Formats: sequence, structure tokens, C-alpha cells
Amino acid sequence: MKMFIGGEWVDASDGGVQEVINPATGTVVDTVPAATEEDVQRAIENAVKGQVEWNAYPLHRKLEILERYAVLLTENTERIAAVMCAEGGKPIEQCRVEVAANAAIFRIYISAANTFYGKTLPYNAEPRSQGDVAFTIHEPLGVFACIVPFNYPVELAAHKTAPMLVTGNSVILKPSSDTPMGALILCELLVEAGVPANAIQCLTGSGSKIGTWLTADPRISAVSFTGSTEVGVELSKMCAPSLKHVSLELGGNDPLIIFDDCDFELAVREAIDGRIGNAGQTCCATKRYIVQKGIKDRFVEELVNRLSKIKIGDPSDPTVEMGPVISERAAKDVEQQINLTVEQGGKLVYGGTRDGAFITPTVIEVTPEMDIARDMEVFGPVFPIITFETMEEAIEIANNSIFGLSSGVITEDMRKAMKVANSVQSGACIINGTGNYRLAHQPFGGYKMSGVGREGAVCTLEEMTRQKMISFKGILN
Repeated sequence: MKMFIGGEWVDASDGGVQEVINPATGTVVDTVPAATEEDVQRAIENAVKGQVEWNAYPLHRKLEILERYAVLLTENTERIAAVMCAEGGKPIEQCRVEVAANAAIFRIYISAANTFYGKTLPYNAEPRSQGDVAFTIHEPLGVFACIVPFNYPVELAAHKTAPMLVTGNSVILKPSSDTPMGALILCELLVEAGVPANAIQCLTGSGSKIGTWLTADPRISAVSFTGSTEVGVELSKMCAPSLKHVSLELGGNDPLIIFDDCDFELAVREAIDGRIGNAGQTCCATKRYIVQKGIKDRFVEELVNRLSKIKIGDPSDPTVEMGPVISERAAKDVEQQINLTVEQGGKLVYGGTRDGAFITPTVIEVTPEMDIARDMEVFGPVFPIITFETMEEAIEIANNSIFGLSSGVITEDMRKAMKVANSVQSGACIINGTGNYRLAHQPFGGYKMSGVGREGAVCTLEEMTRQKMISFKGILN
């Protein structure tokens, strides 16, 4: 596959390529260009022109085009899902669900754009504004660099591109080097639907190089990034000299607090569903299980019983429930984190083995001071179990982390649930569910080192635009 710059499918200017590897088999799926600085400069030049062209379209026409894209996307579900499954190792049915999510997200932003109103300022509210009529309008920021991670390459591309496009911005999309192919198809379909080719472009290759070149350029107005906290911090530093608008959705070590008065069946089911999907590679997946002492042993026993029955294997098989992590390198990292936890005193109850890029679901009993119980984010199907006795202790454990993306609490006592939801330091708290929960309308984002800004239809259009006040001075005097 080739990258998309200026309405053309092109190779890198120096002919360089990167291989896309199927993590389930270790085989090469395809190659994509490894963009050079020259390629990035060309994309930026075209995006500047494309933003002016796209913003000149009346809103109703923009939205008609984006609705046409949603239709095309649905028609191409099987094609996109097959590519996602091959490049990312995600079970095929989860890939289909993700394609549907992309279309739904676009439609929700189309709806939101139709009610994205300006404001009329209070009339005659101050002596100095007597007779003035003042109001606000929203204008696009300009050119957005949108950097998307490997784990949800199609859904997160929608969260990046939909709000930017409905508000008249242009987009340079940079997918992960591990999963670039789905994003390339999305760009193809957007242009087929009628988006000007310069308004949506896609660069492939080294994230560190392309990210540096994009953020260093003053013509880039804003950067929207989903990925690791370490990279997010560096991007913020690089954007600071030109005061770029920055939106960061970063790491998490999300807690799930389970009280002994819970619906036990619900607790076990949510615990598994909140971690097994996408082999545990979800930013807001539960990564710490804080379980009350009275049910801990029973919970661990039933958790192991059900995890032992999870079907793991070829993600293209529709009966498979969990595939590999994104690469053998990533699997080795998870394996090292498991081993470190055991070295620190963790009790390995189940799993802990690796076969290539496949990690067996792993249950470890840990204590609050261990790395995995605080700031070590594990991107894989690992279930650290932390025991608590009182609600205050559970909240203290949950908040003892640099992260604060999402959280969950399971209990039949709604007063207790609300106390936890009000006290936990995270961007969301799901009652009787896990933090692995995201709605297109939701103001998704975290506290502390989990990011800056929010993504969601109730707020993102404000973040993707700037307000201009216009006043008819003295017009009614």
C-alpha cells in the first residue's frame, strides 16, 4: 500500500518502506512507505491549501459528504475488518464492531455540527456596550496533525477526523506503524465521498520522526494524539514554542473496585470483559482489580475458571475470543512485567506464559506498594488482584497512581457507589461496570498523567475551533 499525499497514492521520496507484520503468524502482510521529511513538508503544504478549500464548503454540503462516507464505510466493512485483523491481530468480529463504531461516530458528529451554535452576548449589559449587538461564531483552527495508536486504528481515527472535518479543519492522519493499512482505506473512502484530497492526507512510517517534523512546523495549528504518556509529554514540549493547540489521550492504570455486596456474576463477567477484549490493549481497560477481602478468594477462583475457557488463537476465526498482542516485542514486554511482579512478591495464580505474540490470560495477587498496583501500565491480558477491607482503603489504593483515565465500581449499595465515584481521581467512573467504556458523546479523557483535553461530541467541537466575537457597535443607538 502507498500513503496518500495531495490526492495521490505515493511512495516515500527516497523509496523507503516499512513492513506490516501479522502478529498472529509473524508473516509480512504488506509494506507501506516510510515517509521522509520532504514527504511531510509536501503533505503540510497541501493541507494548508486543502483547509481553505474544505472550509469554503457550506456546512450542509460538508455534512452530506461525510454522511456519504459513513455509507461507503459500512459497505466496505468486510474489506476493512479483514485488513485490521491481519495487521493488528484483533479478532475479526471485534474488527467489524470497530468499523461500525467509526460510522456511528461520524454520524454523531454530523448531528452535533447541526446544533453547534454561536452565542448572542447580553444586550445592554454594561454602560459601555449600550446599543451594541455582539455575537460569537466558531472558526476552524486550521491544519490538524492527528496521531493514532495501533490498538483501535479505525475507531480512534474517527474520533480524530470527524470533529476536525465537520468544523472545517484539514487533517494529516498519522496511523501507527504497526496498523497503518486500515487508516489508508479510510482516507480513500473520505475522498471517494467528496472530501477534497488535500483536506485529508495520510502519512506512514516512523512515528517519532514524522511526529517531530509535524509538531515543529508552524503551519500545523493543532496536534491530537492518543498514545503513551511518555510520548505525549515530549509532543507537548515540541508544540510549546509555537503554542499549538494540543489534545492528549494518554496512558492509564484503571482501577475496578469490587465490594463484597456486589452482584457476583456481574462482577466476574465485567472483570473479564473489561480486560480480554483486544487482548487487554485498551487505554481504559481495567488494569487493577481492587477486591474486598470477603469475596477475594471466591472471585479469584471463578476468574481463573472462566479465563481457562477463553478461546485463544487465529483472530480470523470468528469463534476465537482473544488473539495476540500487537507484536512479539510487545508480548515480551508484558512477560517481563509479569516476571517483575512475581519478583516483587506477587503470587502467580494462573497464566504467565508467552508463545510468540500470544500471552496467556494471567492472574496475579499483588499488594498496593508493587509497581503494577500503582504506575506500571500493562498492555496485555493481565489481572492484578489487590485486596482491601474498607471503602476508604479501596479509594486510597485506586488514587495511588500517576494515572487517572477511567475507573469502575461494582456494588449493590448506590450510596457507596456514589461515594467512590465522587472520590476516585479519574475522568470517568462506571457504576456496576468497568472503566472500559466509551461513548461517542462522552467527554472522554483523564486526570493527572492520563492526558489533556476531552474527546466527545458534547465538547470536542469547542476544542477543535476558536471563538470569534463580532460586535455591531452602537447599531441600536
